[in-house]
Amino acid sequence: MIDTSSISGTRTLGLVLLAAAGLTLPHGLSAQDADADTILQHIPYEVGTAQPPIEPGTTLTSMTVDQAIDRALESNLDLQSARLSPEIQAYSLGAAEAAFNPTFNATFGHNSSTNQSTSQLDGGQQITTDRNTFNFSLSQPMPWYGGQLSANFNNARTSTDNIFATRNPNYNSTLNFSYTQPLLAGRRIDNQRNQVRTQQVQRQIVDVQLQGQIDNITAQVRVAYWNLRSQIEQIEIQRRNLAQAEQLLANNRIRVEQGTMVPMELAQAEAQVASAEQALLNAEIQWRNQERNFKQLIAGGSDDPIFQATINPVDRPEVVERDVDIEAAVARALQNRPEVLQQSMQRQISEMNLEVSRDNVRPDLNLSASYSLQGVGGDLFERDGLGGTPELVQAGGYGDALSSIGSLDTPTFNVSLNFSYPLGTRASELNLEQARLQLRQTDMALAAQELAISTEVTNAGMAVSNTFLQLEAARRSREAAERSVEAELTRFQVGASTNFQVATAQDNLTQMRLSELQAIINHVNAIAEFERVQGLGWNDL
Repeated sequence: MIDTSSISGTRTLGLVLLAAAGLTLPHGLSAQDADADTILQHIPYEVGTAQPPIEPGTTLTSMTVDQAIDRALESNLDLQSARLSPEIQAYSLGAAEAAFNPTFNATFGHNSSTNQSTSQLDGGQQITTDRNTFNFSLSQPMPWYGGQLSANFNNARTSTDNIFATRNPNYNSTLNFSYTQPLLAGRRIDNQRNQVRTQQVQRQIVDVQLQGQIDNITAQVRVAYWNLRSQIEQIEIQRRNLAQAEQLLANNRIRVEQGTMVPMELAQAEAQVASAEQALLNAEIQWRNQERNFKQLIAGGSDDPIFQATINPVDRPEVVERDVDIEAAVARALQNRPEVLQQSMQRQISEMNLEVSRDNVRPDLNLSASYSLQGVGGDLFERDGLGGTPELVQAGGYGDALSSIGSLDTPTFNVSLNFSYPLGTRASELNLEQARLQLRQTDMALAAQELAISTEVTNAGMAVSNTFLQLEAARRSREAAERSVEAELTRFQVGASTNFQVATAQDNLTQMRLSELQAIINHVNAIAEFERVQGLGWNDL
């Protein structure tokens, strides 16, 4: 593109171009009177060479489509928010796995009680007993087969004024190990273990969703980039249209001065200039709106310096005819599209939930086993007769209770089977039927998703071929319109045409240029959309 402000020094080149086009200046119109925009009209227009108007207070920033995508992937606020989702889901997975961490419990207590005697055997008229407890336990759900392991260490110190007591204070300690194993329901899978594995799948789903959002933002940036390029080109096309209209008006004014044209014929040319000015203004307004939309996609916030720049998309749209294999594209899409992957993972979760519901229908049969040791310590007394004077036989304390446990002299074993089966209609059976229906619903949603994607890919593939054919037709129409304008101007110079016919030919050329430009952008976007709907970004193809 050659800017109109730099053409005033190239009038000689313009006259050469005019002569080469077979055009002549009207009688009395010198080369010095030829406006620079006349030269502009005969410089071949090439899509992708126009530059945007420089807004006051901004700088021109050149940007390729790849640079725009990279900037969006780094700065786009929606993507920055979406990138937090995997981290959030990781915490949810960690919370589910934390259910299988061991739990430590400790209890410390003091109890003092005084009771009135109701029998000669109560050990006194009024008995006061002080009891201190300090108990500890550790429980561990097993991440396999649904087992539960626990260990308890209970301790108590009891002192009393009961005259029958033989150990006072009395230390009592118990160490107990127990394990409970489901044999039917809950052995293969339970809700807690299912929660862990479904959260693992959810973690994968979040990754897929993030990639899908990255693909969508990439597609949006690409489309916005070419739309911005299109708006800049439309400004250039409307600028050329205005230059044509102004040149025609200037030539007609000279003819009026020379008496070869009546003044009232200037009205058509003046109306043409006014229309071209309005079209140029509209193109500039649309360009500003499109640039703001583009900046919103690649900016990292309202204070991003990109808002102080005028973006110049320097890439040119490459127009190539592509062979479209729709059948292969559909197969790739069904394998790669994030939506299909996500729906397949949702089906996997439904299958897991169905497995849990099926297992919960089985009766509860739990095997419990425990082993415990007990120890007793404290000062040992003997009495002369029932309620006689106590005589210390052996001094002792808490250590005696622990030593007794360590000697393994007081073991207790326990093994039991606990069976439970509710009668009548059970909630577990209803939950099973619900899970089956949910799985069927997921299968239908997956089938509908695959059908929608197949249709989308087919339409996108056809659009690639159709937009290329439309582009070829628009290019031929633009070339014909250019020849028509040249012919109409030549006829106008010799008096064989009118202002109206010249203006009509110029308007038609402008429309054909705009149509070709839109056809180019449509074809480029159709190719990008065809790649997107195949999910190629997911596998970095």
